Amino acid sequence: MIFGRRGRFERQRARAAAAAKGTPLESFYAVGVPDFAADADAVDMIAIDLETDGLDAEKDAILEAGWVGLTSGTIRAATAGRLRLRPEQRLSAQSVVIHHITDDAAADGLAEAEALEALLPALAGVPLVAHFAEIERGFLDAACRRCFGAPFVAPFICTMQLEQRWYPATRAADGLRLGKLRARHGLPAYRAHDGLTDALACAELFLAQRAKRGDAPIRLGDLLAR
Repeated sequence: MIFGRRGRFERQRARAAAAAKGTPLESFYAVGVPDFAADADAVDMIAIDLETDGLDAEKDAILEAGWVGLTSGTIRAATAGRLRLRPEQRLSAQSVVIHHITDDAAADGLAEAEALEALLPALAGVPLVAHFAEIERGFLDAACRRCFGAPFVAPFICTMQLEQRWYPATRAADGLRLGKLRARHGLPAYRAHDGLTDALACAELFLAQRAKRGDAPIRLGDLLAR
């Protein structure tokens, strides 16, 4: 199963790399990714969170990206970073209430293409850990297609999916939210909807999920989002 997923992923990534020639994505794809059969505990990873102005990757904007590295059960705080992006359209009032990024604050951010050029080197060559990873995957892909005419293809680990696969339970409607799952694993509450804080919160949740599985080795491919 892992090798089948690896083959499909490699073909998808090769097509994306060909489309990215001559763009900032070219160097991103040149780095490569770890073997899916590798011991996941020995693989460097990046936990990432995107704050967005809605849930539609085709029409809503990325407002902020936060990330932090982790490996071998350790969060590498020195690798943490945050980027604020400047959207082309005014922000929706509903989303401002959630993420507290106002139009004035967003105006100081980077243009989308400039922000991607700064972000991509931090994400190159590693699996990306996110909570409900389809958001990060979808928005990064849509942004790269807009700016560079090529898709964004990377291996993702989704902490929401891991919780459902590893620790199935009857839950309330919001029981898979990041904060709820952190509480379930004995982790403290953080202020939500801040890119860097949520990336750190996701990294801690992933390490707690992994620790609960015990010391038996886990292959990277067995963690990847499906």
